[in-house]
Amino acid sequence: MSCQLKVVDLNNLPPAEKILGAKESAFFQTLRFPKRRTEWLGGRFALKELVQQATGADKKEIEILPQPSGKPLLRVGGKDSPLAFSITHSHGFAVAGLAKEDTVLGIDLEKTAHRIEAWAKDFFHPTELTEKSDTFLTALWTQKEALVKVLGTGLSLNSYDVRCVNGHAEFYGPALAAYEKLGRPALEIKTWELVPGFMFTQACGKISPVI
Repeated sequence: MSCQLKVVDLNNLPPAEKILGAKESAFFQTLRFPKRRTEWLGGRFALKELVQQATGADKKEIEILPQPSGKPLLRVGGKDSPLAFSITHSHGFAVAGLAKEDTVLGIDLEKTAHRIEAWAKDFFHPTELTEKSDTFLTALWTQKEALVKVLGTGLSLNSYDVRCVNGHAEFYGPALAAYEKLGRPALEIKTWELVPGFMFTQACGKISPVI
């Protein structure tokens, strides 16, 4: 399934005033910590680059507005956009993903690092832990995070209810209810080293029309 990606180096961002519209700028000013401000701005810049390429709209006409659910709202030219999108950032990089309408999409980027066994047991269900290497555990983390973004539920889910076993998604409890609400789309999960030293997962699927 086609998904466009944009990787941004957070050390080389344009000024905020060249990226953000009025509502976005107002929210940006409420962010207190420099790291959070840079990550937030970088994610918006990456997504606006993709939306501009797809629609031809000026960046100031593209709004990515925060919502109570945690998933931002994408507006283009003052109208809600049906395009599927996802944003992630980690250790100096931001990545945005964009897909056509009637698609669910979640992406996640994480720096490969040592993960202690106790953390892995808390975060992953035993059926997921088919390996113990740092690369595998980091990749598995990105898979789980990408799947949570597909569901659009934020951080409210128990991590055991969203599983990725040998590259296949499994949902339980409230996560299963959220997946069924989406129409149980067949999800394609791809994981690779997008940036040297970083694992990345893209999870996407086609939403079937309700008959």
